[in-house]
Amino acid sequence: KSNQFNLTTRRYTVEEMAERAASDEYITLTGRLEDRFGDNGLVSVVIGKNEGNGALGIELWIMSCRVLRRELEQAMLDMLVEAAREKGYTKLIGRYFKTAKNAMVRDFYSTMGFELVGEDGDDRTFEYAIPDDYKIKTEHIEIIKD
Repeated sequence: KSNQFNLTTRRYTVEEMAERAASDEYITLTGRLEDRFGDNGLVSVVIGKNEGNGALGIELWIMSCRVLRRELEQAMLDMLVEAAREKGYTKLIGRYFKTAKNAMVRDFYSTMGFELVGEDGDDRTFEYAIPDDYKIKTEHIEIIKD
């Protein structure tokens, strides 16, 4: 359960998560963090959905606040870009829906290199054109794929 780093405020049941993981219309990623401070367990989930025209919409990106600023955010983006490219996507679409608790991530997508393309009140839409020469930015982090 994460309220502060929850960009879209969506919540899913176990069954809904399993359906998305099994569908070709989605990319689902989970992140665990183990470092010199210990094993933090499962601390991040990203779900992207095919929106057509080469676009992968980020339906959910949540992360535990206790691991913020330890570069897991960038590692998750690196993994998402890699998975999206493997499936032929050329851009990512990120959305931020404001809640009473998630103001800390209002500019998250901008800090990750996304371009602001729309605003509706406090809600914001961002796009990231995946470059052909995208370079992993967290080479010093060991990513273990299941």
